[in-house]
Amino acid sequence: MAETRPAVRDSRWTNWLALKNAMYTGHDPVASMALLIKLSIASAPKLDLIRIHESGDFWSLQYFLAWIQVAQSFPDMKLYAYTKELQLWLDNYDQIPSNLYLTASAGGKLDHLIEPNKDKFKRIAYVVYTEQEAIDRGLEIDHDDSHCFGNKPFALLLHGVQRKGTEASKALSQRKKAGTWTGYK
Repeated sequence: MAETRPAVRDSRWTNWLALKNAMYTGHDPVASMALLIKLSIASAPKLDLIRIHESGDFWSLQYFLAWIQVAQSFPDMKLYAYTKELQLWLDNYDQIPSNLYLTASAGGKLDHLIEPNKDKFKRIAYVVYTEQEAIDRGLEIDHDDSHCFGNKPFALLLHGVQRKGTEASKALSQRKKAGTWTGYK
């Protein structure tokens, strides 16, 4: 998306630099980052739902804790995120407020934490290549992020840019040729 929408890329880069600056120059990195995020939310039109990261993930413990503080500051707002940073989630489980909905994004280096912690990881997103694969695994496909507020695992159809020649790329190409669903809008 950044290549086709320079303004989006510039906005994300500006946000990243501001957070990075707050993290490394502030007296209290968590509070400094949380304040930046809260000011950004407060300056936007009335929001009742925020997806944390359209792409990307929590990149440090301090950044994760900042989002916990943000959620605590806006108790009437729903905040949600997909994450592969499962250890951060487990280590801070008791601090996560009820309005912060985290979904374990399977397919990462910490997947071994999912099975023994299914009591904590109720929402788990599994990427599947086809609708039939989701059916075979007994998973509903989420096309609109509504499953991020439920309490059971679900599937996401493979989407986005895939490396040429990979099985993922081939599966996406087949769906495109068939005229079926190929991405989230």
